[in-house]
Amino acid sequence: MFTYAWLIVGAILLAVELTTGTFYLLMLAIATIPAWVADRLGASFFTQSLIYLVCATVLVWLVRRYRKQLNLQPNTKTQVDDLDAGAIVQVVNWQDGVGHTSYRGTNWQVTLTHPTEKPTEGAYRIVRLDGTRLLVQPI
Repeated sequence: MFTYAWLIVGAILLAVELTTGTFYLLMLAIATIPAWVADRLGASFFTQSLIYLVCATVLVWLVRRYRKQLNLQPNTKTQVDDLDAGAIVQVVNWQDGVGHTSYRGTNWQVTLTHPTEKPTEGAYRIVRLDGTRLLVQPI
């Protein structure tokens, strides 16, 4: 086989990895190094391929195991939620438990944290964001 073919394949995988950022292609690129070493030591193409497949499988398995340990679930609470908590807004026009207010230069829908309360127009304190709505409580 061409002397530097494994390194060229590794470089291509590395270049593609830089556009994705998932680490899987990085592991495949790293696995080309032992295959290249086997090539330099005179191993057959079948042996080189087998070494590549074993190394790639182990490295991808390690990445998957590491990612599972991190428990990469999206964080639903952001810092923006914390910045809004405690702010006072004037709520007007309640209809069917949903009010409207102007906050940070835009119009927001507002709902009460305890829907059993009777909404009235006036000042409310923001408790948190719930999607695109502000959850508020009376002052």
